[in-house]
Amino acid sequence: MLKTICYTSKVKPNIDIMGFEALFNETQTKNNTNNITGVLVKKDSAFFQIIEGQPILIDVLFEKIKIDNRHSNIIELVNTSITKLSFKDFNTNYTIIDDLDALYSLQDYLTHLENKECESKAIFLQIIEDLLSSD
Repeated sequence: MLKTICYTSKVKPNIDIMGFEALFNETQTKNNTNNITGVLVKKDSAFFQIIEGQPILIDVLFEKIKIDNRHSNIIELVNTSITKLSFKDFNTNYTIIDDLDALYSLQDYLTHLENKECESKAIFLQIIEDLLSSD
């Protein structure tokens, strides 16, 4: 059995561009090492992240995220078991999405939400659109 958690959060204002680069690199390295797949979207001061993998690893990671002082206003959108990884073959297994074309790669995850009749699906879609829409 596998697990996924999807959340959104606000970035603390004291992180500069170098801090973001370090955070993204750290996220990608650690998650790839632990066979955690997913995506991370950042727009302005907002983060949107999907993580998936072994339940214990996902739970431990999300607990760390919740106490990470670089985040605030964490809102959990999805926390459920899954039967397969949606992002297993997604570039280097853990990817930062920064353009509209990359949204198509989320289709498998969205299908999973639809099949589970996830209550947060509409919120999920709206957040993705808001994060990646042009200013």
